[in-house]
Amino acid sequence: MKDYIYKHPALSFILITMLFMLWGKLMILPTFDDWNTLSSPNYDPDFLKYIMPYGYIWRPFDAIMGYIVAIDYRLFPKLNHLIIFAGHITNVFLLYKICKKVGFGKAAANIAAIYFYISPCMLATVFSCDSLNQTYSQLWGLAAILSYLSLRGKARYTVWFVTIFIAALAKDNGIAFAVIPPVVAFAFGMADRKTLVRHFMFGIFIAVVYAVIRLSLPSTYIENPDYSTFDPNRKFKEIAMLFGYSLSATDYISLLHAPSRNFILAATTFITSFPFIYLTLIRNIKIWKDKTFLLIIVCAFIALSPNLLISLSIMNTYAGLAMVSMLIGYAVEKNKCKEKTLNTAFILYVLTALVVDVHHWYMSYTTSLTGKEMAVRAIEKTGSPIDKVYVIIIEDDYPRFSSFCVVPSDAFGWGMATQHENGYKWPKEICDTIIARKDSAQTDVIRERAFDKGFECVWTVNRKEVNVARK
Repeated sequence: MKDYIYKHPALSFILITMLFMLWGKLMILPTFDDWNTLSSPNYDPDFLKYIMPYGYIWRPFDAIMGYIVAIDYRLFPKLNHLIIFAGHITNVFLLYKICKKVGFGKAAANIAAIYFYISPCMLATVFSCDSLNQTYSQLWGLAAILSYLSLRGKARYTVWFVTIFIAALAKDNGIAFAVIPPVVAFAFGMADRKTLVRHFMFGIFIAVVYAVIRLSLPSTYIENPDYSTFDPNRKFKEIAMLFGYSLSATDYISLLHAPSRNFILAATTFITSFPFIYLTLIRNIKIWKDKTFLLIIVCAFIALSPNLLISLSIMNTYAGLAMVSMLIGYAVEKNKCKEKTLNTAFILYVLTALVVDVHHWYMSYTTSLTGKEMAVRAIEKTGSPIDKVYVIIIEDDYPRFSSFCVVPSDAFGWGMATQHENGYKWPKEICDTIIARKDSAQTDVIRERAFDKGFECVWTVNRKEVNVARK
């Protein structure tokens, strides 16, 4: 047993921890976007509306998943969680194989794989039910890189084209991986400059073909404000935030979420995770002049680039995490530090990441329970089934942090959590509006207008409280 662990440290670590990780993940209930993503139970008979481009997105796999979990509502969100976790584990394996393919030694490949597997910046993706798209976009993108490095001739072009197309169908930003394979090959001396240019242009060709098909298909118009505004200053801060999350195991909940603020824990996790980053990226200063190192950074930026079109959050770090992990692995490969010192620093990083992962899981789990509790209360107060309900949400000024610390109304899913509790039998229609807390006196007027429009019941959400008024 000891010999096996020594020979396969990354695999052993994953096997030991994955059951605990999966057990905790399956306990997390839907919150926020989980309730209205395409991969949540969908009972709309107009199947093609979701298979075709839906608003700004084209995610047919999400849409198919929505109809699969609609077969039995109890599949949601556990089936989503299982498939996402399986995708994450597959991504770890693909990254390890890529690292070995480009010539990483055993230690560097294992560290890159474990870093990707355990990094706290993967949590927003792995813990969320709606991140099926993010996980599998990464999976098919990594599959494209590995197949590009492994195959030759027509097989390489065919598999490259197909895997990138599937990556883009999983989530649009997967198209960024179209040009990453030749850059990775060039970075590690597996392609010359002429090949890089020719294959880079083929990657552009894949992206253009996808864009032409995407824009030629009929699309359902869905307004999304995240795609309509662009603030350069905010975008710069978001990019800095993404790389900060990717390179540190700091407990950001303890730092950024005011009700959970614990500067001692935040400082401790920063200090204990810093030595590894210091040894690999700061002390090893010469590596910043290394062509391969710089090209991996370019790949990380390319992978993240489509996300610049939207408001960035911690979930978006997953798009570039594989390339960042590869960057860490390469820095380890080229590090002149004593092996024992580097291993000690990495073990300290892993232990810190585990503490942060558990804390983030606990916050996700407890805040997700709030939605279920509110749904149960709303159903009990309503008394009997209704078809149409209007939800008035008094704006919650309580601090929130990503998908880990959501406010009660987001956990409640603007009323959608009640549908899940009722097995999607009722209510059939939910409309909602959010009003400022200073305008809370307007709830009576809004309620009467809702009744006039034919709504049978009005739920007023004030933080964790749900008040019910029937017509």
